[in-house]
Amino acid sequence: MASDLRNTFRPLGALAEELMRRFQREDTAFKLSLKNFTSDDIGVLDAKRDKYAQFLKSVLTAYTYLPEEGMVRQASVLLQVFKDYKWRPSEAYLAETAKLDNMLQEWDQEQKAAVLTAMGLTYFVDALRTTNADVKSLIQNRQAEQSVVVRGELRAARAEVDEKLQEMLRYIDALNITSPSDDLTDLILKINEAFRYMDAQIAAGKKKGSSDEDSNGGGSSSGGTTVISNEDTIQGLE
Repeated sequence: MASDLRNTFRPLGALAEELMRRFQREDTAFKLSLKNFTSDDIGVLDAKRDKYAQFLKSVLTAYTYLPEEGMVRQASVLLQVFKDYKWRPSEAYLAETAKLDNMLQEWDQEQKAAVLTAMGLTYFVDALRTTNADVKSLIQNRQAEQSVVVRGELRAARAEVDEKLQEMLRYIDALNITSPSDDLTDLILKINEAFRYMDAQIAAGKKKGSSDEDSNGGGSSSGGTTVISNEDTIQGLE
């Protein structure tokens, strides 16, 4: 009897192992959708522009300690730009890029630009401008790559997961008809509980205004599929 039971459930174990392998491939594709090779380049340029900005902030701060009142006043005006936009190097790429664009526009104003030139800081302002523009360009390129290539790979990986998941559910349904048992009933109940939780999470995401793709990363969900239809009788897949 025990041998028959093992033989009955052996195919289910094989299906579960293959499903886990597909989940792992999906996880890899998902991580790639968040980070690709362009992200490394963005990180390098982000660190570079942070150094330029931090250098400018340090030099302007140093100017405020000089004994010449006029220079202190001019340096304070330029330094105020950092405070007005609350610049900090730890911000998200897009947020920092936008802030630096605005700060550079402030420094481009005629009087401020003249002071920067007198202080010998124009070279560093231009270097910051160029690096910030490069970061912006790479961010746009990364978004295009993700939308066309990487998300396509993620959808394909999730389609494979869905295919194997449905195959396993059909097998469980058949087992429940031919070889019902308490262990199988417990398994079905756990599967239903997991599906209900997942569907509730997706529904909650839609209530917040996200699309289907935003809710599950471009893949598919259980779609309300359940294995058990009521507490008394375990029936086929709905």
